[in-house]
Amino acid sequence: MTAPPAPVAAARDVGRPPSEGDGARPARRRRGWHIALFAVGIAAIAALLAVVGWGPIMENLSRIDGYFFVLVALYAGAQIAFSLGWWVIVGRPHPRSFGELFATYLAGDSVNYFTGVGGEPVKAHLLRPKMGFGLAFATVAVHRHADLIAQWLFLIAGITIAIVRFDLPPAAKYAAVAGLVGFGGIAFGMTRALRRGAFGPMTRGLSRIKPLAARLAKLEADAHRLDERIRAYYHAEEHPRTFTLAVAWGFLGWCGGLVETWIVLRLLSPGHGFATAFAIEALAMIFNSMLLFIPARIGSAEGVRVGVYALVGLTAAQGAAWALVRRARELLWLVPGIIVLLKHHLIDVGRLRLEKLDLSGEASR
Repeated sequence: MTAPPAPVAAARDVGRPPSEGDGARPARRRRGWHIALFAVGIAAIAALLAVVGWGPIMENLSRIDGYFFVLVALYAGAQIAFSLGWWVIVGRPHPRSFGELFATYLAGDSVNYFTGVGGEPVKAHLLRPKMGFGLAFATVAVHRHADLIAQWLFLIAGITIAIVRFDLPPAAKYAAVAGLVGFGGIAFGMTRALRRGAFGPMTRGLSRIKPLAARLAKLEADAHRLDERIRAYYHAEEHPRTFTLAVAWGFLGWCGGLVETWIVLRLLSPGHGFATAFAIEALAMIFNSMLLFIPARIGSAEGVRVGVYALVGLTAAQGAAWALVRRARELLWLVPGIIVLLKHHLIDVGRLRLEKLDLSGEASR
């Protein structure tokens, strides 16, 4: 397996990062909006726990007890599977060891937990010294594509089970199917865009907006070079095999959450089996995907998970216990990625924000 080829002519990987004063006011507004959503989410969690009742929730949590740490350890398998999907796309000879790539994935995943896609440039930045930002970001974009297709296939299986095996209300069925169709549309659109070139046309189109024109005009050539690198991968001889492997690893990674849900379900309600767990995981995933604008889906994820448990005939207290366990596991798995970010000085602890990335220049040799 060879690394995806890069174009011969490449002056530099990306353009000048914006100056400190560029976009300061919109950034402050976005930060204020995120803080407000976060506060509302915390309040929603408190209200949810009060309505369900802390006593029944604690009773269900006591059934999980020490198994929580088993769940945390088992999820390492899912994270390794996601990283292996990226590993096969990077190709050989690998610029870094799998351990380094795994650490890079965890760092980006920690940022994605709060931003959705903000972790992808972070991954490329961390790989830049060994392979250049442009080539690194190309592998990140292709892996994101493979991961999206894997998630869509997972959702098709899970939503089908949910609709066939459970008497869901019509509104829940329509919402799940609509979400599934929308997910497929995004996957199809991403396939066409990456194969034809997405970043160049996008940058050129946005540069017609006057406030963005000066900044984006300097990035247009870099965006076209990035498109060339991505197209080179999709037209490479080994693309079908490596991309299929990446999708397979991604599907296995998404199954990590399914295994976790199945174990929790067996502890809380032994009468329900794998089909129920698959339906719960897929329904929660598709409904939560509609709420990505909420930072870390604080409050919304808990509400969705309680609602999904009710949809398949379980109690709100069981759903709340599952939601709290999932949230706690997610937060623990943020720690390794945050440590990597701190190690590379990408987090400003004093201001609790991600530092601006230096994305200009060639890779060091």
